[in-house]
Amino acid sequence: MSFYHLFITNIRLLYRNWRGLFFNLFLPIVLYVAISKVAGNGSGSSNYADFLLPGIIAMTIMQTGIFSLAYYLVDLKSRGVLKRFFVTPLSTAELTGSLILSRLVLMAIQIAILVGIGKIYFGAHVNGSVLAIILLMVLGGGVFLGLGFLISSLANTYDEAAPMTTLLNLIFTFLGNIFFPSSVLPKAFQAIGSKLPVTYLAEGMRHNFIEQWSLKQTLPDFLGLAIWLVIILAATTYTFRLKKE
Repeated sequence: MSFYHLFITNIRLLYRNWRGLFFNLFLPIVLYVAISKVAGNGSGSSNYADFLLPGIIAMTIMQTGIFSLAYYLVDLKSRGVLKRFFVTPLSTAELTGSLILSRLVLMAIQIAILVGIGKIYFGAHVNGSVLAIILLMVLGGGVFLGLGFLISSLANTYDEAAPMTTLLNLIFTFLGNIFFPSSVLPKAFQAIGSKLPVTYLAEGMRHNFIEQWSLKQTLPDFLGLAIWLVIILAATTYTFRLKKE
């Protein structure tokens, strides 16, 4: 029951935070609609709105994972609330699990709204594997929530966390194949961008939205995200151990 109550509390905190909801939910929707309208919606089956939708979904998962979790945990830490949690009967698994699940639910709602708008206004279709898209969402969510945990373990205040999240957001957004193909970038940036977790997420989503990819064909993107997840979890665990020592 402790896990359930924590989960419900986190859901309530998420939808009561209007500023966070704007940046995590409404801003991606506004960006998708506005950019698609400005760029035009061509008559071909693979127009820019089709290209942009998976990228915006990847960006939404990235920002929800990093910003909503990192800032929330840093705020709890700076106010001493996190320490109080650890002296209660609640286990660490219950606390972290409720935080992760509540944000995965938010990501699912965001994706459902974006896909709905894409289908209604821009004629978007899911031509590939729906299961692959769901697995990409969960894996990608895990990667970026892990980054949120890592940032919160490194930063003690909002002022310390803000530069880290801003830098990561800039790198991932402009090199992550979200708004434009990475092939237009200089080769050095292409090499960096191709290995970013958001690129694996955006490309995996794009292949399954626009092309008729199967679960098997998406395995390279799953593998890329899984490797990043292991690296981030190892770095987070190591950082927490150093903090305790």
